[in-house]
Amino acid sequence: MTLAIVIVSLVTMSQVTASADGTMNYAVTPQLPDNQVDKTNGFFNIKLAAGEKQTLHVSVTNSSSKAITLNVQAGTAGTSQGGVVDNTLTGNDAKRAPYRADLLLKPSQTTIKVPANQTLDLPVDFTMPKDKVSGLIAGGLKFSQVDDNHAQTQQTTLQSKVAYVLAFMARQTEALPDPRLRYGGSKATQVDGQNAVQLQLNNDTGTFVNRLEVDATVLDPQNKKVVRLRQSMMQMAPTSTLNLPVLLTGKSLKSGTYQVKTTTYYSQNDKGKYKDSKGVRFNYKQTFNSKFLLTVAQADKLNRTDVIQRSSHALPLWAWIIIGLLAIIVGLVLFIVLWFIKLKKPNLAIFVLPTKWWRKMTHKAEK
Repeated sequence: MTLAIVIVSLVTMSQVTASADGTMNYAVTPQLPDNQVDKTNGFFNIKLAAGEKQTLHVSVTNSSSKAITLNVQAGTAGTSQGGVVDNTLTGNDAKRAPYRADLLLKPSQTTIKVPANQTLDLPVDFTMPKDKVSGLIAGGLKFSQVDDNHAQTQQTTLQSKVAYVLAFMARQTEALPDPRLRYGGSKATQVDGQNAVQLQLNNDTGTFVNRLEVDATVLDPQNKKVVRLRQSMMQMAPTSTLNLPVLLTGKSLKSGTYQVKTTTYYSQNDKGKYKDSKGVRFNYKQTFNSKFLLTVAQADKLNRTDVIQRSSHALPLWAWIIIGLLAIIVGLVLFIVLWFIKLKKPNLAIFVLPTKWWRKMTHKAEK
């Protein structure tokens, strides 16, 4: 569990957006309560009985010479498609979590104004569900600064924002379940306009999946390797889903049945039972096999809309320049040939020129 806490802390501290001058003019500090599981943490990690309610306190310090306004929003922990924990999910993005931190955490104010060079205390209520919770409820408190000195440009208000996310975890017991992944299958899709095979990994446990490593190979209908993905140092939040894309980098898709062979390693440990191809040891290893069918119409649509394939089919600028020069040269050669033919046979209807101009030019040529 120590490893999970360290990684969550690093993720939290990295979610800071610099202001216009590259500095932050406020600090957010949790006032750790007596029921804090580990007081070396820089975030809330509390233990509460079922149905118990607690008021937490956050100190927000304004180090600038003018008052600042902050928006406060609670969020639930989820997992991005890059294998990074995001503590700011709300609404539909957080619906998979059985117990949503964004609904259980209630800041006393959603907008606070902190005077210049002063510290404000923000109470935050948390209510532990009455049901038995196996593992962690994870999320965070997002503090977003709104710059009051906004400028008017073409009737558009521009606001610069600075944001900080304070991680939050709560549990009913100190013991946490062992992590375990469930495979949700694979499918062909597009990510940012690129063809990809998406692998779905589900963490159904109330604990973090740490140091996740995925080794996946995609085989085409002829059982030939299309692409292989090796990605490591990922993390999954409790009861969350990772939709991991395997980008095809411009390769076209054929119709037929594809196979995907996936091996996962997680919970890195020097004394772990399982070893990856580089000799790194882990506590857990799981292997999954899946298939997906791609119809002719589906393959054609994906290939037609793949941005890399479209760009590779388009001629580069230098090719268009050469084509243009060749067209000019061919046109000049054709014009010269027709010109000499017209000189020898003036009555030949190759192209019609103004009479006066043609007589003048032929007269010069005869001389």
